[in-house]
Amino acid sequence: MIKIRTITPDDLPSVMELVEKVDFPWRSQAGWHWALFENPQQGDIPAGFVAERDGRVVAMVGLQARDFILDGTPVKAATGHTFIAGQEGRGSGPRLARRALTYPGLAAVYSLNNNASSAGLYKKLGMKAWRGETARSRLEWPVRPLSMGVGVAFSRLARSDRMYDALSAREWFKVRHTPLADHARQNLQGGDWLDPANPDHAHAVADFDFELRSTRQAVPVRSALFYAYQLSDPDAPGRSVVLTTRNGSKISGLMLAILSKPNAYEPAGLDIVDLEVAPGAPRAATIGRLMRSARKIARASGVARLRLIFSDRFATAELKGSGLRLHRRFSYDPAHALFADENGKLAESWIPTGYEGDFHFALRVAPQRAPR
Repeated sequence: MIKIRTITPDDLPSVMELVEKVDFPWRSQAGWHWALFENPQQGDIPAGFVAERDGRVVAMVGLQARDFILDGTPVKAATGHTFIAGQEGRGSGPRLARRALTYPGLAAVYSLNNNASSAGLYKKLGMKAWRGETARSRLEWPVRPLSMGVGVAFSRLARSDRMYDALSAREWFKVRHTPLADHARQNLQGGDWLDPANPDHAHAVADFDFELRSTRQAVPVRSALFYAYQLSDPDAPGRSVVLTTRNGSKISGLMLAILSKPNAYEPAGLDIVDLEVAPGAPRAATIGRLMRSARKIARASGVARLRLIFSDRFATAELKGSGLRLHRRFSYDPAHALFADENGKLAESWIPTGYEGDFHFALRVAPQRAPR
């Protein structure tokens, strides 16, 4: 008989065994502890749930809580992640999902990191693609066009199961593991990037967050503490960087970029998972400067492209200073949610950037498998 219960740190060895059985990307035990149990915004929300059969973990779902401000009032939401089951856990998925989706006190449970195969599953669970067509657009800036082109060609070949197995057998593109903050120090001016441990920078983030709250009905809480958490992945130290533009000591624009490698056969890229402009700041000029900084980091770190998800948040005129870019669309809905109030203000006015999701630990990095 299967029992559903809250996940605990004692479950991590079993979680790692389950991950290996289903060929989910590898993480160390320290990495799983960080991802599940060290989130500074988790509060009293469980880090997830497991399905247990005869004392063995056979399925799991993660639930990372996030703080939002809605009409000036704090609310909790959560992003669902790592929804996996082994052969012995088949059939437990709906029970795990119901436990996560109906947990008391959450204004919404959502996923911003769907893939084509899981998008249909979320709809079956009662979640809606609530941003519709506006969530499907993304932009890519080529950094190394030849490598990017090879990766695109490999991706098309990999649609065949036989070719997928062959291409996934080894890493085709190496990843440079120099911390992105080191590249920022070497290539950018002091005000162009942010150190969450610096008290002055932490105050600037708090002021930037306050400005966003004052002009928007629904907004996720940004803090130096949470950025520091995102940057502290024990399995990929230094693979994130927070870039800024300044007006004096104030932040006028902010970008969080993460080094990622989708799979063994594609080159590494830099994913922009947070991009915001302060109220009243010149949007085109601010975004253009942030993109120029990101491209410098991208070139220095050896990646093939920059990518911005949910790009329909920005008008074409606001991106005119960002350089040559390619417009692409997902063939599926990448953002799903179940709101406690389906017609409420959070569902109506929240426009995700990616910052609110699980990208900071779900974006893959090499190696994909456990060290031998």
